[in-house]
Amino acid sequence: MKGRDALRELLGAGKPEAVADTSTKRSSGAVKAMNLGLQRLSDEAAAAKSLRATLAAAEQVVELDTAHVDDSFIVDRIASDSDPGFASLKDAMAIHGQQVPILVRPHPDHPKRYQAAYGHRRLRAARELGRPIKAVVKHLTDIELVVAQGQENSERSDLSFIERAVFASHLEQRGFDRDTITAALAVDKPELSRLLSVVGNIDTEIIFAVGPAPKVGRPRWLALASKMAEPEAVATARKVVRTEAFDKGDTNVRFNLLLGSLQESPTRAKEPLVTPSGRRIAWVERTTKGIRLMSEEKAFAAFLDQRLPDLLREFEDR
Repeated sequence: MKGRDALRELLGAGKPEAVADTSTKRSSGAVKAMNLGLQRLSDEAAAAKSLRATLAAAEQVVELDTAHVDDSFIVDRIASDSDPGFASLKDAMAIHGQQVPILVRPHPDHPKRYQAAYGHRRLRAARELGRPIKAVVKHLTDIELVVAQGQENSERSDLSFIERAVFASHLEQRGFDRDTITAALAVDKPELSRLLSVVGNIDTEIIFAVGPAPKVGRPRWLALASKMAEPEAVATARKVVRTEAFDKGDTNVRFNLLLGSLQESPTRAKEPLVTPSGRRIAWVERTTKGIRLMSEEKAFAAFLDQRLPDLLREFEDR
């Protein structure tokens, strides 16, 4: 079902059949954008399925020594001491063998070696079990590799929110454009901006100390990113990371400890701005991003408004 048809059916659910058909009316900009977004995500999901189907049907599956297979040049997972999903996968492979091959390409820099596009947990499990890895070998460009890697993870819903954010950040650092990154993650550009903003506002060491946190979604990561902009937040976070409770907790507990400590930490008091005669006319709040000057004194606000052009000129001269 196309995205537009799905949207029309959703909007029409529960309405009596006698309602006049308004499909010929001009759609609003918002509905058009939603239609295009739904269609694009549907197309990308179909492309991912088609790629796997083609590989399974047309490409030869070979067995490779895991010592000859390198991970992708883009990290898409955050290592964690507690990963029940990986433990289950490893147990299943130990008992039943590897059921689904991974996708690799000939290594672009090292002859007789390979580079994984997707299937990194299966590759890790095979390494730990001391078994060869079943793989489909396909020549892929860098863009084809990261799109296949991202869409496979999106289709399986394997990556947590923060892992998707880190994956997006690594792709951006490697110079991939926004269209390639949105295709790899199967997201629109506003969602990509949110992913990148989280990684941009939270210290990378803290993210990797917390781990993948699969039970923590976008709202709480955005809340943490917002808290990290407050004065002394990084120092507070690093103290939490060094505690015994953090060290012993699983990845979800670690996130909760970190966010909780920042929510409970006292905020810095606003500094009053007082005239020589002792009259408070404003207050200053300093943050890691700069300073805020706030005043409820109308006369002072009008004075500042008049002086701003002169202040800007003075700043530029200096």
